[in-house]
Amino acid sequence: MNISRQPGARQGFIIVVTLTLMLVMMTMGIGLFYSSKQTVKQVNANVEKRSHLFTAESCIAEATHWLEINSASCTKPGTVCKTINTTNGMNKWDIGEKDKRKTQMGTLGYRCQIQNMKVLNLDISGEGSDVGQGGEYEAKVTDSKYYYKITSDGFNIGGDSKTTVEVIVSLIM
Repeated sequence: MNISRQPGARQGFIIVVTLTLMLVMMTMGIGLFYSSKQTVKQVNANVEKRSHLFTAESCIAEATHWLEINSASCTKPGTVCKTINTTNGMNKWDIGEKDKRKTQMGTLGYRCQIQNMKVLNLDISGEGSDVGQGGEYEAKVTDSKYYYKITSDGFNIGGDSKTTVEVIVSLIM
């Protein structure tokens, strides 16, 4: 059996198909690369926001602790009672974290401000509301309710992103 070829018939067809398939696969690979790169950016941004929120909440905890102890020193409405700053990193608290977490916490900081917003005088009188409060039953008792606003920012030291949390706290004194 003798197979004869005609000149120019199907020569190089396999190369064209191979190059076309390689081009399609390379385009898909580049698309997957950019897609995974965007996903990594989104995950990192979410982790960063969560860390900022945790540091802002830490500042709120510190501010409420300060208010429990020092609220009597800040009774004038409209005044800023205290500003708390930590810009040298959160790793000052040794809570048994691993080295990688301590390094990450060292890049975070917070800033919060306690402001007396309003004072409301309460007139608590009536039957049974003041037992043990005064020398006689149904004595008139007046207390003050203080409203404080705590504004807290959690941020990366040297970074440009932050998370802000505001909390309203009320105390009766």
